[in-house]
Formats: sequence, structure tokens, C-alpha cells
Amino acid sequence: MLSPSAAEWRQLTSQPVKRAVYADEPCTGQGWQSATEALGDRAAWTLQRSALTVFRPDALFAQRVAAGLAYIAQLGLEPVFAAEVGFTGRTAALMWQHQWGGASPDRTALMTTLLSSGPSLLIAFRERAQAIELPAPVRLSAVKGSGHPAERRGDELRSALHSPNRVLTFVHVADEPADILRETAILLPAEQRRALFSALGAGTRTAPLPPPPAAEAPDLDGRRALTRIIARLEQAAPLRGEDAERARAQLLTTLAQVLDGRRLAWGPFRDAVARSGVALPLWDQLLAGAAHIPYDSTDGTSVIPDSGRRGWLAGHGTVLSAPGSGSLRQREASR
Repeated sequence: MLSPSAAEWRQLTSQPVKRAVYADEPCTGQGWQSATEALGDRAAWTLQRSALTVFRPDALFAQRVAAGLAYIAQLGLEPVFAAEVGFTGRTAALMWQHQWGGASPDRTALMTTLLSSGPSLLIAFRERAQAIELPAPVRLSAVKGSGHPAERRGDELRSALHSPNRVLTFVHVADEPADILRETAILLPAEQRRALFSALGAGTRTAPLPPPPAAEAPDLDGRRALTRIIARLEQAAPLRGEDAERARAQLLTTLAQVLDGRRLAWGPFRDAVARSGVALPLWDQLLAGAAHIPYDSTDGTSVIPDSGRRGWLAGHGTVLSAPGSGSLRQREASR
């Protein structure tokens, strides 16, 4: 399988740790193969002028895609490719395996349930400007906004989307050109990957974007979702079997404690819901969990905790001024 050369890696990421990790992953090589098949020696140049987002099931449920597209358009990024994609437990774990090390088991499990609950929308963008100071994915990642609402300035993408907590963050953004390669290989088959890269090379839209939502956006408040669950449990008809009744009683006790400030253990909660036999809307479960689970692990760390922007600003990546390997504008520091 075709792999980036040492010089090409410096055009795709500013982070030595990411080069080392991604070089050993088949998906990054598969993405590079598709990009070079579609773009030839313009592959790295085009990737530096491209950006990739995934609007997750929570963004579609909350009707936040149109607001996200409007925000990104103000950055001078033009959508050229869109495709519906679906996460499984395996693809979700693969996608974020280098970032979820610091997440609690509850957050990892809830995120897996959320991501596999319905379709996501992958959209690729092309930079309108030809001359760039930073790669387009780096520029977009810099304004994505923290997953922590308290750490946002208020002018970021996730602020514009009104992301309420560290689970309902709505949108994923590829941090660097290397991430575009890796993530398209995880989420798209080879034929669709080549179509995406061809669209980025041509700079023309190849697929329609979804229309703005017509219905009113749903209520995302986790505490109100919790009270709706409690009301359903209390109003449910008598359940068959002692185990189901015990599970309902356990749920009512647990959720009353959560209302008083206790954290919700996602796995036991989902198990009790299944055993109770009470039909609880999945999104109420997800909303309640997103607001009340413990978010962080006490001992885990992320393999790739940094987006890479600081490395590009420090000159650890090579920004291309024109297509082809003979037209590089070197911006890398000796290491």
C-alpha cells in the first residue's frame, strides 16, 4: 500500500507522535492511496486546502446542521461533498481511540450508544483562498471550541451550535490533513473516498446539502429528560415478573438520587432500563446521561491530546504554496 514519504508526512501533520502512530495504521495508508489516485501530486496541496466535519446524530436530532454550515461558510470554506455515514461500536472506537484515553468508561459507553443511534453527516469543504498561512483543517479546528462549555470564549463553532455539555458537542472536525486521510478511510468505502477527493480537487459541489429543518428543535435539557423518564416509570402499567418490578424500583431510586446531585452510572442504568421492560425514549435516556454521567477517568491519558495547531505555528509542518513536490514553501523547524 502506498504510504506518505517523510517529506509528505510533514505536509500532513506537525506532530511527530501522530506521524509515528498513523504510519502504523492501515486506514491512514488507505486514505492516502485514495487521495493520490484521485489527485496525483496535488494530493497534499489539496488536503491542506480542505476541511472535514462530521455532524453527529446529536446534531441531526437537535437540528444544528444548518447553523454549523452557516458558521463554517463565514470562514471562507465551501462545501463540496456530503455523504450520510453510520457509526458502529467498532468504527467509533477506531475513530477516537487516540483521544478517549482520558474519558470515563461511562462517557465512552454513552458516546458509543449516541454515535450508533442514527446517521451522521460527513461534509468536506474546500478553501476558497489559494494562498494560505495554515492548512484549512487546522484553521477550522482552532475555532471548533472546547468540549467543555465553560472553557469556550463564546465565538466558536460549538458555541454557535449551543452545545450544552461535554457529550452533546454535535460536530467532529478533522484537526490536520493527516486526519482527513484517516477518518475518510474509517467512514467511507474506497469508491466514495475517491469521489470525495476528486470533488476537493475540482472545488465543485458533487452532492446536495440537507435543507434547513422545518420543525421546532427538541428540548435538550438533561434534567427535564430525567423527570420525563421518572414520570414514564411511575405511570407504567404493572410489570410482569419480579425482576422487572425490581428494575423499575431500582431505576426510580437511582434517578431520584441523580436529581439530588449524584452522578449516573450509564451501564447499570441501561441494564436496569432493559430489565424493566418500560419503553423509554432513547433520546431521553441519552440526554439524561449526557448531563449526569461522570466525564473523566482518573488515570487515563490520550495518546494524541493536541490538535497540532501549535506545531504548525511553530513551523513544524510544511505549508505548500503551489501544487507538486517541486513548489514547496518550507515552514519547518529543524528538530
